Amino acid sequence: MFLEPTSKFPPQDYSYWFNKYDEWESWYSGDPANLLKYYTQTALGNETAQEKFWARMEQEDRASIVHVPLAGDIAATSSNLLFAESPRFKYDEKNKSGKRIKSFIDVNGFDNILLEGAELAAALSGCLLKIDIEPSLEKIPLVSVLTPSQFFPMFWRGRLWEVLCFRVVKTTESGVVYRLFENRRREGTGLIIEYQLHKGTGDRVGKVIDFSEIAETENLNLEPVRHNNIDGLGCVYIPNMRPNKLIPGAYVGINDYNSSITMLDSLDFAWTSWIRDIELGLAQLLIDEELLDKAKNKTGGTVQFLNKFNKFRKAFVKLDLSSWRMGGEGSIKPIEQVQFDIRVDEHAKTCEQLFYQIINQCGYSPQSFGLGIEGRAESGTALRLRENKSQLTRNKKSRYWIPAIRQILLQMQRLDKASGLSQMYEEQDVSIEIEDSIMPDTKELSETIRNLDQAKAISNYAKCKMLHPDWKEEDIENEVDKINKESGITGEII
Repeated sequence: MFLEPTSKFPPQDYSYWFNKYDEWESWYSGDPANLLKYYTQTALGNETAQEKFWARMEQEDRASIVHVPLAGDIAATSSNLLFAESPRFKYDEKNKSGKRIKSFIDVNGFDNILLEGAELAAALSGCLLKIDIEPSLEKIPLVSVLTPSQFFPMFWRGRLWEVLCFRVVKTTESGVVYRLFENRRREGTGLIIEYQLHKGTGDRVGKVIDFSEIAETENLNLEPVRHNNIDGLGCVYIPNMRPNKLIPGAYVGINDYNSSITMLDSLDFAWTSWIRDIELGLAQLLIDEELLDKAKNKTGGTVQFLNKFNKFRKAFVKLDLSSWRMGGEGSIKPIEQVQFDIRVDEHAKTCEQLFYQIINQCGYSPQSFGLGIEGRAESGTALRLRENKSQLTRNKKSRYWIPAIRQILLQMQRLDKASGLSQMYEEQDVSIEIEDSIMPDTKELSETIRNLDQAKAISNYAKCKMLHPDWKEEDIENEVDKINKESGITGEII
C-alpha cells in the first residue's frame, strides 16, 4: 500500500480525516498558538471553521485571547478512568512463556504505554499499538504508540488488514521533507514488513531514495523487506469509541470532544470576555490638563501630552474643555475616576454552564473533573452513583481495550519466537481485568461479606478474594490457611 511518488500527502482518501486530526490536535495541545495557526491558516477554505471565535479575532486582539485547555483534561480523565490503576494481567508466571510475558510488561513500561495510548485515543479518535524488534536496544519485542496522524489503516470485514506507518525523519530550510514509510501486510500466513524512504515536500510524497542518503536512516540497519512467519500484523488498532458519528459505518473511531468543539470555542470566548472586563475595569483617573504643569524639553519647547491609550496607565490627561464650559463653570470635574463594572456573576455562570455541557456531551460526570463536590467526602456506592455516566463511558471503552491488549501480548510472543530473540515456547493467552478507579468503601464491603457469611453463601477463600482483589493466588491461599487453622478447620482450602 505504498504511496505513488507523485501523489499528494496526505492522500485524497485520507485528507478528510487528517484535517480532523489537525483540528483535534490543536484543541488537545492546550496551546493558543496551535489553535490560531489552525483556524487562520490550515482551515482557510473551511467555512464552518471560519465562523469560530478563534478565526474571527483581529490580529491586534489575538494576544488577549484566553484559552481553557479543557480538551486535554477530558482526554487525560478518560485515560485515568481506564488505566490510572494498573490492569491485572492473569497468566501462569511460572513457565517460560509467563516469564517472557512478565519481562514484556516490565521492560516496556506497559502500564505507562496503556495510559499514553488511552489519552491519545480519547483526544484523536484512536491509536495504534505497534511491536518492533530491535535487538540492539532490547532483547524483547518493543511496543510503541502511534497517533492516527502517523498511519494509514486499511480495514477488511471490520479488521485491520494492512497499515502504512510513517514519520518525518528530516526537513530542510528549502522545504524538502524526508519521510520513512513502513508498510505491514499479510501474505499467506505470514507478516511482511517493508520500508521505503521518500524525498518530497510538505504536500507531496516524492521519490524513493536509498536509506544511506541521509544520516538519520543510514545506520538504522533497515531491511527493505522483512518476512515474519506469524499470524497478525504485529500491531493492533484501538478505536476510542464507535460508531463514528461523522461517517456512520466507518471503522475508525471518534474522539471524545468532536461534537463539543463549538462549545469549547464558546468557552474560550466567554473567558476572554471575562478577562477583558477585568482589564476595562481597572480604575483610572482623568485629570484636566490645567491642573498639570507642562514639562519643558531640552530645546525649550513644550512636551506634548501623549494621546496613545494604555489600559495599564493609572492616569490620563483630559481634553482641555474650558471653552465648553458655560459661564466659566461646567459639569466636568477637574479630576474624575473612571471604572467600568466587571460582570463576574454573568461570566461565571456562563462558563460554569459551558463546562457542565461540554463534560456531559463528552460522556462524563462533572464529579470526575472536580465539579459539584464541595463539602463532600464520598466513596463506594454513593460515589459510584454520582460518577455513573463516567463509569458507563469507561466500561464502553474497556471493551475495545481488553481484546486489543490480549492480542498485542499474544503477537509479542509470536514475534519474540519468530525473530529469534527467545527460544521456542508454548504461547500463553493473557486475561485482562481493568481496575475500577473508585476506591471501595471498606465498611460497605465488610457488611456485604458479613451478610453472605451469615447466609452460609460464601467460603473463606471467596471472602479473602473479595476483600483483597489485588493479592496473588499464593497469598490468598496462605491467608485462608491461617484463618482455617485459627478456626480449627482442617482439610482442603475452600
